[in-house]
Amino acid sequence: MRDHTVVIGFGTKGRSAIRTVCATGLKKEQVVVVDPSAKAVDAATAEGYAGVMGDATRSDVLKRAELHKARQIIVAPQRDDTAVLVTLTARQLNRGAKIVAAVREEENAPLLKQSGADAVITSASAAGRLLGLSVLSPAAGTVMEDLIQQGSGLDLVERTVVRGEVGKRPRETDDLVVNVVRGHRVLGYDDPAVGTLQLTDRLITIVRASPGNQVTPDIRPLPRA
Repeated sequence: MRDHTVVIGFGTKGRSAIRTVCATGLKKEQVVVVDPSAKAVDAATAEGYAGVMGDATRSDVLKRAELHKARQIIVAPQRDDTAVLVTLTARQLNRGAKIVAAVREEENAPLLKQSGADAVITSASAAGRLLGLSVLSPAAGTVMEDLIQQGSGLDLVERTVVRGEVGKRPRETDDLVVNVVRGHRVLGYDDPAVGTLQLTDRLITIVRASPGNQVTPDIRPLPRA
């Protein structure tokens, strides 16, 4: 395999993450699941993914999943300390892949960043914030729940700026732009630093979900918690 997706951990988080990505066009045969549980690996292969059973903190196990050739890596084991070790090992094996990791406790998120994760999702805090929002505003909670259900209702997507949008302000485009990605910075649509759109910018937008949405180099879903 090459340019595939490796998922470490096929529990609730890992399963939901990869189903979200596959819902937007990633082929199941381009996914390799690594899990120490034979039952989890059997479940993954039953869904059409490739499976590797073993301890993902070991480089030889990750090499069996050809992680060194992967394009993106999802780290979602049960324990935070395992997530740190897996991320560190994965980054040593693959310097160019995008690594997204999940942790239970927010205090462990900096360790994941230091270990090489590009993005870290704190599952307990994310769930807590959604609960709090739903208490304050059930309608707002419903909208947020919709946004994290890829492929139904409203979706968050990231796309390139097209030539016809160059020189315009974010809210002058046809899509509902919420952020502009410029270089390594993620700017709010109303941030004075944005000014007008540049051809090298990327836009984070809210769009109506379509069953036919596909992941392309120009349009891709945002990682979900």
